[in-house]
Amino acid sequence: MNQKKNLLPLGFKDILENEANLQFEYGKKLITNFASWGFSFIEPPIIEYEKTLFDNKNKFLDKKTLSFLDPLTKERISLRPDITTQLARIAEDRLFGLPKPLRLCYFGDVFRADKPKLSSDRQFKQAGIEIIGSKDLFADIEVITLSLDSLKKINFKKISLDINAPIILEKIFDDFKISLSKRAELRKLVAKKNIKEILNFDKKLFDILKKIIDSSGPLKKNLKKIKNIKLGKNASLVMKDFIKICSLLLKINSEDYKISIDLLDHKGFEYYTGITFSIFCLNSSKEVCRGGRYLTSKNKDAVGSTFLLNQFLLIKNIIKKNKKRILISKNSIFENNLSKLRKKGWVTIQNIGDDNDKKIAKLHNCKFLYKNNKIKSLK
Repeated sequence: MNQKKNLLPLGFKDILENEANLQFEYGKKLITNFASWGFSFIEPPIIEYEKTLFDNKNKFLDKKTLSFLDPLTKERISLRPDITTQLARIAEDRLFGLPKPLRLCYFGDVFRADKPKLSSDRQFKQAGIEIIGSKDLFADIEVITLSLDSLKKINFKKISLDINAPIILEKIFDDFKISLSKRAELRKLVAKKNIKEILNFDKKLFDILKKIIDSSGPLKKNLKKIKNIKLGKNASLVMKDFIKICSLLLKINSEDYKISIDLLDHKGFEYYTGITFSIFCLNSSKEVCRGGRYLTSKNKDAVGSTFLLNQFLLIKNIIKKNKKRILISKNSIFENNLSKLRKKGWVTIQNIGDDNDKKIAKLHNCKFLYKNNKIKSLK
């Protein structure tokens, strides 16, 4: 008989010791690094009023949000599908009197009603940073460089950055005065990179989109191609920002990171209003971090990034475990040196039974024994 069957709803799971400790360590290291860059840690509640969560950003998440009736207030409330919206609310309602821009960071669980694209988990941890109240492109640069730096600090290897500008497609449609009904069809073709059908619709539009698609790839190799693409008034403004950000990133780029560009990639970036980015590592097919520029529900300029900690767990041996485990013999429980051992980083396991010390040490993966104020190696 399978005792695991129907213990938990689909997409939810118990996070056991190893994974729980890893996620805790990741979160702690990320928040510590965010704080060193001047970001203030904020911890919103996991539940909000449904109407609060469904702002400009989360209208794309409304079908993914777990909502229910609060038996106390009879109001519709929701488990948060994202934390960014909450920080925007706090910035506007609670921190409005502070100097702008605000630099905020977070770490916590989010919940989904559906199955997310990047995993089968419907509850997972996110950490992130937000700069709220700045139009300056140097805010975008700060978020991107801090995101890269944070991943490097937790020993991620072979980090690659993909820069996008999905909003440029809408601006191109604006310049060509394409109807709203036609745009939906064209978006699907562009998403599949299958734009041959657009040639019959509008040759100039086809030529522009082909040049943009052909310029995808390594940044250094393709930046000149991007600069030579002639666009209309609306799309040119987006391209100008894109080129500036890419040029600045080339100046600060180290050999630790590979940078590529794909202007039209829009998967998961529907609500963004400016430049977006995704970060991968160790040849991973799924991003471990993503972000970009957007407008809050009160049309405040903001830019941020989100770290997907459930994706971190797919990458092994990122955080090295240096702590040694030591078994404390039953009769040594009150010895004064135990606190000193813990301060030095030892993990102490107390033998509270009558079994042999070596037997208990083996069960708990302890390579050392503490007895009579002495440390003994067990081999």
